[in-house]
Amino acid sequence: MLGVLVAPAVADDAPRSTAVPHAAAPVAGVTTTPRSVEPRIVRPVKLARGGQAAGTVAPVERAIDVVGVASMNVLHSQSASGASADVLRLVGRPGLDVVGWQEAQHVGGMLHELPGWTTATFPEKGGFSELAVSWRTSTFKFVRAELVDAISGVDTGDYPFGSRQIAVVTLEHRASGGRLTVLDAHLPPMIEDPDRPGRWTATVNAEQARTQLGDLVDAWRSAGTRWVVGTGDFNFDARADLKHHPAGGPARTVGRVARSTYQLLGAAPRSTYPSQKRSIDYVWVDRHALSVGRIDALGQQVLTGFHSDHRPLAARLQLN
Repeated sequence: MLGVLVAPAVADDAPRSTAVPHAAAPVAGVTTTPRSVEPRIVRPVKLARGGQAAGTVAPVERAIDVVGVASMNVLHSQSASGASADVLRLVGRPGLDVVGWQEAQHVGGMLHELPGWTTATFPEKGGFSELAVSWRTSTFKFVRAELVDAISGVDTGDYPFGSRQIAVVTLEHRASGGRLTVLDAHLPPMIEDPDRPGRWTATVNAEQARTQLGDLVDAWRSAGTRWVVGTGDFNFDARADLKHHPAGGPARTVGRVARSTYQLLGAAPRSTYPSQKRSIDYVWVDRHALSVGRIDALGQQVLTGFHSDHRPLAARLQLN
C-alpha cells in the first residue's frame, strides 16, 4: 500500500502542512519509489491546544533559549487516575517545554486538555496511537506532524507486540522562528538479553527493533530543520549499550545522526526503569547541530514520584 499524507487538523495558529508523501516499502502489485528515499506516513495527526490560561559543545552562535525536553512511558495498563496524575506531574514541572510520550493511548484525550500545552496525537482503531508529542504553547507553535510506519508487529512467541511507528513533529520556536523537529519512538519488548546486558536476544523482536532503529535514522535525516531531538522508550539499557556497542544497537545506529544525553553527559544517577535498574528511556540530540554549535546539552535528570513503571528522563538543551 502506498503511503499518503493526510492534512492534519490543526490549532488556529498552526500553518497548513506542506510536507510531501513519504515513499512506502515495496508491496506486491504496487509500484513505489525506493524505500530508501523516505519512510511512509500512515496516519493523520490530531492537534489541540489545552485549557486556556554542564555543557558538551562550546556554542559558536549566540544562545537563543534553554528548553527542557523529556521522554515518558505512561504505562498503558495503569489506572486512569495514576496515568492522569503522572501526566499532570510531568507537565507541571518548571522548565519543561517538550514531552515525547509512549503508551499514551489511554490519555490522548487528556493530553489535548492540558492548560498551557498543545499536543499532537494520531488516531488508531477509533482511539489514539500510543505515541504523542506535547509542547508548551508559549514556547513553540505547530508546523506539521506525521506518523511514519516502521515495523510490523509479532503475534506469536512469548513477547508479542503490535506494529510500531515513529512520530515526527515539527515546531517553530516562537521567539526566534527557528524550527525544531521531535522524533518519538517505542521499540519492541524483550530485545536485550537479560542475562547479558548490552547484547541482543535471539528473537524476532530484536530483528524488528534493529529495523526500526534504521527507520528512525531515515526519518531523522529527512527532518531538515535547524534543531532535531529524539525521545523514546528503546527497551535497551544505555549503559550496557555504550559498554558493548552491539552491531545494530541504539548508539551505533542512531549514532549516525545523533548523540544520546547519556553519551553527552554521562550516566544518570538513577535508572529510568527501576525494577530492573536499567536506563531504557532516551533523549537524543542531533549530531550535526552539536558539531556546529547550534545546540548544547546542559544537563539531564531522571525524575521520580510517578505511578508508571518508567521514570521520565528530562534534558536541558540550549538552542543556539
